[in-house]
Amino acid sequence: MATVETSSKKAKASPKKTSKSKRNEPKPPPTPEVIRMAEKVTKIYPDIHFPPQLPDDFELLSTIRYDPKLTMLQPMAYSEIVIDNFFLLQDHIDRLKYTIEFFQHIYDDLPDKEFEITGEFLCQQLITAIQLSEKPVFLALKIRLLMKLTGEVRIEVHDTPYRGNLLDGIGVQILEGNLDLPSLEDNVVWDVYIDKTFTLISAFTSFKTTTRQVYTEARQRTLPGLRSTEEVLMYNPQSNLTEGSITNIAIKDLKTGHWVTPLLSSGCLCGVMRSFLLRKGFIRERLIKLNEITIGQEILLFNGIMGVVKGKIVG
Repeated sequence: MATVETSSKKAKASPKKTSKSKRNEPKPPPTPEVIRMAEKVTKIYPDIHFPPQLPDDFELLSTIRYDPKLTMLQPMAYSEIVIDNFFLLQDHIDRLKYTIEFFQHIYDDLPDKEFEITGEFLCQQLITAIQLSEKPVFLALKIRLLMKLTGEVRIEVHDTPYRGNLLDGIGVQILEGNLDLPSLEDNVVWDVYIDKTFTLISAFTSFKTTTRQVYTEARQRTLPGLRSTEEVLMYNPQSNLTEGSITNIAIKDLKTGHWVTPLLSSGCLCGVMRSFLLRKGFIRERLIKLNEITIGQEILLFNGIMGVVKGKIVG
């Protein structure tokens, strides 16, 4: 699924508005959820020297799907693009906010930390980037939003394959108006290979950033490169399944018949599609051991660009 970068745009997240009386007040402490996650850095992540990188060495990353067919009235001009044309945008915003809060807690000496991310701001930035790319509004796009911990935003616009139904992997129609739309991408079963070795988990596997060496290495050592629709199934040193290199995953629980996905504590990414499927009750969470995987087994692969597709363990 190759993409070509066509444009980029830099901006800055909106400064957080504060009254004069509050500007000199101490910054409120991180939420208990962020503090608990930060404590896990030293408890479950093997690298006790985390963070191994300086804040300027990486960017937070959200990969967002623009799709004109997500709305019944499809945009015919850039000015007609609406927030619902960006798949799971609120989930992306929520994850960005949580990720920023986590890393700002870790890197507690960052300058210029007071900014906020709103749906209105982000939607406008995305629309502007699409317009600058001169891509037709009737084509689906993959948008990479990259953000520094200080709020600087960079946006890239890429082509992405058409998908008639983003939930076809679990047999659910996401938008009634798409029922009769053909798609070459739909119903393709991906080849899935079990990684040849375990991957150490870290904050950079739990949160999506540009620090992705472990995923690149897993693909290089495991995938044969015979098809564009290949994925590697990764696991941690305890032989607990975590995720794919570009997807979250789920397997069918043989006892209950439910689709289940690895726990976040296993070290997998808190993916936006994963969050959506859990919220809607399509999948459940539990610890999944590597020995539950067999050749020929059907699994689900999902992310915020391609939605949900089926995979088959072939190696």
